[in-house]
Amino acid sequence: MYGLAVLDKKLYVFRRRQTDQIYVYDTKDYKLHNTITVEGIAPNCYNDLTECQSEHCLFLSDHNAKCIHKVDVASGTVSKFVDVPHPPKGLSITPDGGHLLVTCNPNRLVEFDVKTGAKVCEVQLRLDINWPKHAMKRSDGQYVVCHAEKDGLSRVCRVGADGYYRHCFGGMEGSGSDQLNCPCHVALREDNHVIVADNDNNRLVLLDSTLEFVGTLVEQFSEPHRVWFDTDSRRLYVGECTDNGSIKVFQTK
Repeated sequence: MYGLAVLDKKLYVFRRRQTDQIYVYDTKDYKLHNTITVEGIAPNCYNDLTECQSEHCLFLSDHNAKCIHKVDVASGTVSKFVDVPHPPKGLSITPDGGHLLVTCNPNRLVEFDVKTGAKVCEVQLRLDINWPKHAMKRSDGQYVVCHAEKDGLSRVCRVGADGYYRHCFGGMEGSGSDQLNCPCHVALREDNHVIVADNDNNRLVLLDSTLEFVGTLVEQFSEPHRVWFDTDSRRLYVGECTDNGSIKVFQTK
């Protein structure tokens, strides 16, 4: 399971398949609505999915081909949106809805205009923020970035436009309450609290707006790989790395 997104009361799930990669579910009863095929995209765990309300579309990262695909959800048609200068991974939309934020190997964040595909800015991550997995932008212009290195740092960092972090949660990978182990995706609530998919610890971690530890979600997960928080419904969606790519849904306050 490579990605989750909610748009117009439909849940879009990006699965590891050669065809029919995107499954579309109705969020009323979670019955399968239809599927969408993305021709030529190679399965890769670094691929991701996000929605764009202003363009009424989905964006998919294609790590192997170093590009972003655009899916018109009304017609189901798929087209190449833009080539990316670095292998793309996590995707998100900026708070104003105008830019697509692409997290790239080995240490870059790149923003593109969602209408034209023009590159707006590129941020080089500094101070050992290497191999980022996913990033989201806050309304104050700062970025929340999760990154992990095997047998190394596993952190979530609050990063300025200059690429330097203001604060980080975590350190060397581990399972303690002050540690993470391969954080691979984040969801940002409207109060800037951060929900972290702590993949190798099989848990979700909640951090406040300053990245201080709040707690963990009381639920047993199996390698949570993607998280999506839907502000309108207050539902939290968690995608796991199981054989069938299971999705867990939680109603929050």
